[in-house]
Amino acid sequence: MALTASLAGALPTLAHAQTSRHYDIPAGPLDTTLNRFAVQAGVPLVIDAEKLKDLRSEGIKGNYAIDDGFTTLLRNTGYGVARTPSGYILVALPKNVDASGNTGETQLAPVLVVEQHEPMGTTVVDRKTIEAMPVGNGDITSLLKIHPNVQFNNTQLSSKTPGEISPADISINGAQYYQNAFIMDGANINNDIDPGERTEARINSLSDVPGQSQGLALDTDLLESITVYDSNVPAAYGRFNGGVIEATTRKASKELHGKLSYQTTRSSWTRYHIAEQQAENFENSSSHYDQPEFDKTIIRGTVEGHLTENFGLLANFSQKHSTIPTSFYSSANAAIGQQKRDQERSIDNYFIKANWKPISRLDLESSVTYAPENNTYWRGNIANSAFETQTGGTQLNFKARWDGDLAKVEHNLSWSKLDQSRDSDYDDYYAWRRSTSKSWGTSAASSLEGGYGDVEQEQNTWQYRINTDWKSFSLLDSEHRLQTGVELSSQYVRYERLTENSTYTTPASTATCTNAGGVTVDACAMGTTETGSWPGQIMTRRTRFTTGDFDFTTTQWAAWLQDTIEIGRWNLRPGVRVDSDNYMNKTTWAPRFALQYDLFADRSTVFNAGANRYYGRNITSWRLREGRNRLRYNSEQRNTVNSTWTVGTQATNLVKFNELDIPYDDELMLGIEQRWQNLKFDLKYVKRKGRDQVVEVTGTIIGQPSTDPTLSNTYTTFTNAGKSDAEIVSLTVSPLSKLRWLGTETTGQLVFDWNESKHNAPSYISADTDLYITNPYIQYDGKVIPYSSRPADNYNRPWTLRLSSITKIPQWNMTWTNFLRYRAAYSKIAQAKPATTSGVYHNGQQIAVWEKRKFNNALTWDLRLGWEFPTTRNQAFFVNLDVFNVLNKASVADTSSVTDSGVPTYEVGRQYWIEVGYRF
Repeated sequence: MALTASLAGALPTLAHAQTSRHYDIPAGPLDTTLNRFAVQAGVPLVIDAEKLKDLRSEGIKGNYAIDDGFTTLLRNTGYGVARTPSGYILVALPKNVDASGNTGETQLAPVLVVEQHEPMGTTVVDRKTIEAMPVGNGDITSLLKIHPNVQFNNTQLSSKTPGEISPADISINGAQYYQNAFIMDGANINNDIDPGERTEARINSLSDVPGQSQGLALDTDLLESITVYDSNVPAAYGRFNGGVIEATTRKASKELHGKLSYQTTRSSWTRYHIAEQQAENFENSSSHYDQPEFDKTIIRGTVEGHLTENFGLLANFSQKHSTIPTSFYSSANAAIGQQKRDQERSIDNYFIKANWKPISRLDLESSVTYAPENNTYWRGNIANSAFETQTGGTQLNFKARWDGDLAKVEHNLSWSKLDQSRDSDYDDYYAWRRSTSKSWGTSAASSLEGGYGDVEQEQNTWQYRINTDWKSFSLLDSEHRLQTGVELSSQYVRYERLTENSTYTTPASTATCTNAGGVTVDACAMGTTETGSWPGQIMTRRTRFTTGDFDFTTTQWAAWLQDTIEIGRWNLRPGVRVDSDNYMNKTTWAPRFALQYDLFADRSTVFNAGANRYYGRNITSWRLREGRNRLRYNSEQRNTVNSTWTVGTQATNLVKFNELDIPYDDELMLGIEQRWQNLKFDLKYVKRKGRDQVVEVTGTIIGQPSTDPTLSNTYTTFTNAGKSDAEIVSLTVSPLSKLRWLGTETTGQLVFDWNESKHNAPSYISADTDLYITNPYIQYDGKVIPYSSRPADNYNRPWTLRLSSITKIPQWNMTWTNFLRYRAAYSKIAQAKPATTSGVYHNGQQIAVWEKRKFNNALTWDLRLGWEFPTTRNQAFFVNLDVFNVLNKASVADTSSVTDSGVPTYEVGRQYWIEVGYRF
């Protein structure tokens, strides 16, 4: 921002220059000819398509500047154009005024924004939709439940964990949830440290810290739009297997405006659906997995305006906080006492953005984002076990856009620092026997205490990106618009264990904790034990992590070339992207190709197709695990207070970072866009084949020589043995104009999708050892299939029907939003019988039996009612009421087992959110 300000006085004002070029656009409907001209000229245009539907244009042929071309096309239509900082707007002319005499004073309300016709696969969620939709925690990914190619984690809406506030995990087109690219204002915000460490079972890990793929948990209040690329992704985007989620932050308004609001929900406003078998345990929960009580609050504020005519400043903040009281003792030990302790979740966003337009062709933008996330946990029945995790971080971003005679050039320079760290109350963990001094144990044989120490992980990234959109040019009978770009980045990753940690086990009897030298030894406690009546106890075994750190730096570069070619009714977009880095020491070439065919040259019927390859992200955890195990010493022991600890075996070979290939997805896409009866129908088919996916494998690696000294029963490595296959069909029906009735205005959308996906690996962290390499045959659904052909057991609803509507009722100052989602019955798959006991044979070998249990379909209805109470001009109090699962349906989210005795986990029931605020 300092650079932006210093340039303010250095650059002179420059009038917007236009160059003349050749156009050949035939006569036709006015909106179609205007659109084709805007696309060829490379300028944005905003029109009211409904008012132009009966008008025609005589077309244009010859050399024209942009303004002259619009004037020619609009002659005798009653309309002209006005130039704005962001493009052109169609305006109605006063009577008796020719198109060439347009002053730009009178404007139509913009309804349809036309820049260019992107191939199918791009969805934009605009600011009005972001404000109108009920999204609960206000995270980006939860808003994408309206998108047909997005699947959510089965437990994302679990009744057991309604107090969580972290962004939802999503899969796009069947890819892994950590293989999406998250972008904010052109800069990547992915956490690559260890995004797979998100599962509930790994929150209490000895050496790992829970994380998430979205490095900055942004609040939707600071966003102008969200663009999702789910297929036919342009060559400018890379390092993903699923899709791209690009968030564009808001710019400051011209006048001074602001907003302050408070939003809340709590357990007393929430209906829970808990299986009867788990009800008692849930009500007396001592675990972060079960949250019978919670209280969430979100405070948001914004101030924005222009300090000068060309310099605007916006400041936004949000503070999300959730308090989750749980019992110290689990229900099995409730008689001991109901001590309550609070778990905490918090996400803060602090954001400042400056926009400056020193001359008509140059836009400068800079921003600072600080978005830390802090979560406090503690473990039930374990004393002194509290720990806090830190994720999120800081990002600085600078962007410059130049609209030249030959090209539009955008530079983007960013720096970010992300964390995935842990602070524990205690550095050591003890498995005591219950005694007079260690009296909290849940059994006579066990009084557990302590934690796993402090770990710090950070990721610092510099990124520079330049993207150039060249002005269109003619070649033979075709029009071309080239796009070129280069991206350079350097990522520094560091792991440090700040405190030494020991996990102590196997207590033995002792009469004293003082050795012969008069020193009190560690891991020793006096007090009579209930088992054995020992006078004291001393720990005789431990696993130890020493303090230490390691780091490495990865440099990456990428380049892309793409050409949008218009030949008559055909629109072709060939492209290629090249990526390389010194982490995997690989260079990849990703071809991209999309095409459109406008059947009647009026956009009423358009066929789409595409064939693309996407190479995925490189997770730095694959190398971090090799380094962190060098700090580990196994099986250290002593016998008495006078013994010294033996030095354990250093675990240098527990994890080995292999030479890996980069995972990729190949995509085929077919689609058709049809306009009929003031409706737009989009039918799309996407087929994805994911290969070389990275998985963690433990056990004997097939094909390795038995003399290799690094191989043992505890050997762990990463391989490219994972793969996936997915097919998705979606139909989207959208009205082309608003429905007006009794003074109200309604927009809406109907979406249907069918999905079938198969994964042989749930993530790069797996407990299925070497199955990904051996790929045995199994029996599933009565048929013998390879293990890798199993259906996915998550992110895999077979089909979904979505209906959304936004109704404005001006006479009541009210907005009413509805979102209905019907999801088909869900099948959970799991191993029912292992190969050793199944009794099922294939090719003479006994094979495992996998089964599925089918759960009923799910219908949910979410709504938002928004009221405004004007106080003065441009100022108002406002209230938003969100109701999730209005019908309070009990929908199964997941289950603990595939068998009939498996206990289901349900989605949360009816829940109320209330937001009150003031805007000016």
